[in-house]
Amino acid sequence: MDAGTKQLADILNGNRILEVPYYQRSYVWKEDQWARFLSDMEYITSTGKDYFLGSIILKQQPTGLSQFDLQSIIDGQQRFTTFALFFKSLCLKTDDMETFDSKFMVRDRKTKTRQLAIRHSINDRKDFEAIIALDKDEPYSSSLPSNIIKAYNYFHENINPEKIDIDVLLNHVIFIGISLQYAEDEQVIFDTINSLGVRLTTGELLKNYFFTESTREEYEELWMPTFEKDRELANYWDAEVVSGRLKRANIDFFFTAYLNIKIQDPSIKVSADHKVRYRRSEGLFNNYKDLISTYNLDKKDMIYDILDYAMLYHDNINPNIAKGEIPGTPGIERINFLIFVLEYTTIVPYVLFLLKNVPDEEERNTMFGYIESYILRRQICKSDNKNFSDLFSENLILRNIITFEALKDYIENREDGQALVLPRDNEVLKACHNQWYANKKALAILYLLETSIREGKPHATKLYPFERYTLEHLMPRSWKDNWPLHPDYTEDQRKDAIYCLGNLAMLPSKLNTSISNASWTDKKNGKGKNLGIVHYASDIETLANVITKTEWNEKTIAERSNWIAEKVAEIWPSYLPATEDEESVEENILTSFKLSLNGAAY
Repeated sequence: MDAGTKQLADILNGNRILEVPYYQRSYVWKEDQWARFLSDMEYITSTGKDYFLGSIILKQQPTGLSQFDLQSIIDGQQRFTTFALFFKSLCLKTDDMETFDSKFMVRDRKTKTRQLAIRHSINDRKDFEAIIALDKDEPYSSSLPSNIIKAYNYFHENINPEKIDIDVLLNHVIFIGISLQYAEDEQVIFDTINSLGVRLTTGELLKNYFFTESTREEYEELWMPTFEKDRELANYWDAEVVSGRLKRANIDFFFTAYLNIKIQDPSIKVSADHKVRYRRSEGLFNNYKDLISTYNLDKKDMIYDILDYAMLYHDNINPNIAKGEIPGTPGIERINFLIFVLEYTTIVPYVLFLLKNVPDEEERNTMFGYIESYILRRQICKSDNKNFSDLFSENLILRNIITFEALKDYIENREDGQALVLPRDNEVLKACHNQWYANKKALAILYLLETSIREGKPHATKLYPFERYTLEHLMPRSWKDNWPLHPDYTEDQRKDAIYCLGNLAMLPSKLNTSISNASWTDKKNGKGKNLGIVHYASDIETLANVITKTEWNEKTIAERSNWIAEKVAEIWPSYLPATEDEESVEENILTSFKLSLNGAAY
């Protein structure tokens, strides 16, 4: 290994071809990085000073009879690609393609042709070569734009040729260049990159752990069709997914779920201490390596198992569920809604486990329906979710719970008593009156109710995707100007009423502020050019009775809370036998909402 300071002109010398390996990630830089890059280029031009742009790692490849020096880009793909797109746009603007060709093309003297000095990975090759082949200073259009195309178009629009001097850049952009010989260990290289903090996904690290240059055919036969066949597939795995407080690539999200399944395999006999460590999302790649080495797992067997689960994940798990329609009956689409809208990401391992091990779709959907009831009742009741992850990432998988009856029996008869219990109808009723809800959670509950109530019924208007809707407090939070307080109720009681489920509505458009805080008559019917609830809610089932009300107050809110609780009991049944000591509906209303329904005049 050799390391030293190198200028950009030293690396792109007209005789060297830099190859992005097939298995490398797609080009991922976006506008923030392009803007910073352009600013840096202008700064270098204006100062004429050397400018350090980090380290790059190149690995020598066999050249055979080729006259060119062929090297693989181990680290630096994003920067070299950006330089090529940037210089292409600049040289088209300045009519200086001779300088561009001298650095980014290499001449084959035997055939008297030119080749690209940068050979891209399979995912970006087509777009990159199309950009380099441009002969006019104009934007490049494509039906499915990639980051390659977006980067070029950004530079086309934003480069000011008067602020950029290409000769200054070639001589003053400085790297620490690390050159590796062909025989040096590829895995050590990638481990080094990872330890230096380069943000490679777990998928990228694993494929370079499983495959080497000598097993490229296996990589192309197995890994590529599952993860990198085309741009659309690569975009699916690269998409950002929110998991709790973390944002991760979808592929990392999958590998976290898969590892949680794998460590429960009874044939491996993973120790309890190791399970605790392996289930942590931090250090995921190292957890895979440690599991394989500690328990002597066959890499190829594991690759096949990963690919089986990856195909199930790709075909069933949809991070964009909020942008599409969902049915009103239990199934994987509604499970996706729980995962990505209500953010119950911890259920993914068990969901994948069921997809793999329950071939009967009807049985599987029945289990999905039970999981939906379990989660929604607990969400409505704001139940404590301590150890919730253990249930879906460990216990149900370890016990091989793959039938509805087994799942129902396990939830109903847990040894820890009340922990993670399925709430009963009377608890749901109390919660519908008492609990305060964050906007997104409440909106999600109402949306799922709406889809189920509408199922099988003809409607004049189609239900929009979830992301189109907004939450409205029917009695507004700013109520003092237009909603006088009844003398039988306190401000605290009114506040409880405002934030409970009975007072919340999903609307396809946000009301104008003047209407949102107006009197009930104006809020319902609208005033002047500002439309009211009736206009937006005329075909929404969860508001059908609301818009018939001539008044909206604590009593009508309580009545709607009862109605919502009844619908919850129908759509998300408890599956539990009734008990003699369950309170009646009237008692729950009196004790939990603290209202006397007959004690006030309206």
